[in-house]
This record gives sequence, C-alpha cells and structure tokens, in this order.
Amino acid sequence: MDTLWLGYDALVLPLGEISAVLLYQPALDGRIIQSYGSVPRGVQAVVVTAAGAYWPAAMPADQLRRRWAEWRGAPRPER
Repeated sequence: MDTLWLGYDALVLPLGEISAVLLYQPALDGRIIQSYGSVPRGVQAVVVTAAGAYWPAAMPADQLRRRWAEWRGAPRPER
C-alpha cells in the first residue's frame, strides 16, 4: 500500500484514503484540531480523507497533489 508522509510525527496516510488536498487557510484550524488535536507550526496544506478528517501537512499543496496524481495514474497490481 502506498502512503504519503505529511511531515509531522508519524502522520502517514494511505494514498487511497485521500479525497482532496487544500491550501492551508486559518479557517480550517477547527477541522484540523478535531482530527489532529492541534495546528502544528509550518502547515502549508491540508489533506482531507474520505472519512472527513482534515490532516495538516508541512509540504506544499502542489507537491502533495503531484504525488497523489502520480499514484492515481500508476498501474495497480492485480489482486
């Protein structure tokens, strides 16, 4: 399973659980606090999961989106 490290502690998400990558805005702080417990320093992006969690990311949104797009375009092994 491919994962994406968001730059904080052991905050790693399976790429298949991501539903959106947003630019960080202070208006998202409440949702980040509900999911993560606090708003860490250096937040540049917010990753929204299919379950509705809002996780902070220390990496730029364009970098995260590029990694997510590469994963979506990659051929999947057959099960």
